[in-house]
Amino acid sequence: MNSKNKKNIFKELLGYLIVAAIAAMISIGLRIFVIEPFIVPTPSMSPTLLVGDKVIVNKLEYNFTEVQRGDIVAIYSPLEKKNLVKRVIGLEGEEISFNIDGQVFINGDEILELYLPEGFVVSYENKSYKIGDNEYFVMGDNRNNSADSRVFGPISIDNIFGKVIFIYGPFSRIGKPG
Repeated sequence: MNSKNKKNIFKELLGYLIVAAIAAMISIGLRIFVIEPFIVPTPSMSPTLLVGDKVIVNKLEYNFTEVQRGDIVAIYSPLEKKNLVKRVIGLEGEEISFNIDGQVFINGDEILELYLPEGFVVSYENKSYKIGDNEYFVMGDNRNNSADSRVFGPISIDNIFGKVIFIYGPFSRIGKPG
């Protein structure tokens, strides 16, 4: 092999390494700042999200939009010291209250939770919470099996690290979460 061929092979390999390095940097940057794959760790969002569902979390969502009631969010649980997935029920500045008949009220008005399974029966303690500035009240859809804001109180916006936007696994569950 002559030196010209060796130089061409070296240049080609160097080109592949540069492309691979750029692709790795883009991939790492996306994962750190834009989207993150996440595996649902608990049954608290069942049947909307099941244990082991693989979801995509949009980490930039709340840099451009406000948190909305009904959003499914990835949070850091201050009580359990781990990341969880919950649904936003109460927004900053609101008062949320519950009664033993399973009703949820925001500022005295009952809210309809169409994302809960039909015939779902839950009983709450008669309790209310005042949500502060930059705080949100989150709950699992599986209300009878969820450690959520009823346990650890409203969470700071700083503990919400993104919005769940897509289920990518298992194959039978691919799609937008409810």
